[in-house]
Amino acid sequence: MRIGIDLDDTICQTTEIVQNRLKRYATEEKMNPLDIINDDFLKHSFFSIYLEDIYLNVDVKKDAINVLKRLRSRGNEIYVVTARRSDYVPSVTDVIKITERWLNENNIEVDGIITAAYGETKADVCKRYNIDIMIDDDPYNYKKIVSSGTKCLLFDDKERYDLKNNYVTSWLEIEKYIERNR
Repeated sequence: MRIGIDLDDTICQTTEIVQNRLKRYATEEKMNPLDIINDDFLKHSFFSIYLEDIYLNVDVKKDAINVLKRLRSRGNEIYVVTARRSDYVPSVTDVIKITERWLNENNIEVDGIITAAYGETKADVCKRYNIDIMIDDDPYNYKKIVSSGTKCLLFDDKERYDLKNNYVTSWLEIEKYIERNR
C-alpha cells in the first residue's frame, strides 16, 4: 500500500514550536504575537528568521516513529506529502534537504518527499503517485483529496473537528485503520 502522510502537525508538532518561537520573537521585538501573525510583513520577517530552526527542531508526535517503522516493515511505501516549499523565505532554500535531515535525525524512513502540495495540488499528487491513502490534519486538504477519489484520514489529535468517518486521533489509530483496510 502507498501511504501519503502530511508532515506538519501530522508527523510532527509544528504548531507548538511555531508558538514557542513566535513568543520568543515577540519578546525580542517587544510586540504582541498576534500582531506579528496578523501582519504579512511581520509574519514573513518572523519566518525568515525562524523557519529553518522550526523545521529542524520540531518534535515528533507520540507513536509516529514506531508506527511508521511497523507500517514500512509490513511492505507499505511511505511518502511525505507536504505544503512546505523552498520559495517561502530566502533562508530556506532547500526544503527537501532540511526535511530529509530532520527525518534522518528522528530515524524516520520514507520512500519519497513531495513538497509544495496543498489542497488541489495535494490531491493531484496523490493521483500522480498512486497514493492509496493520505493522512492529513487539514480539513481543506481532506476534502480536496477525498473529492478527487483518494482515501484520506483526517488526523486530529487535538480533537478540533467533528467528523465521524475517516477520522483518527492518534498514530495507533492510524495503524489499526490501515491494517484493517489493507
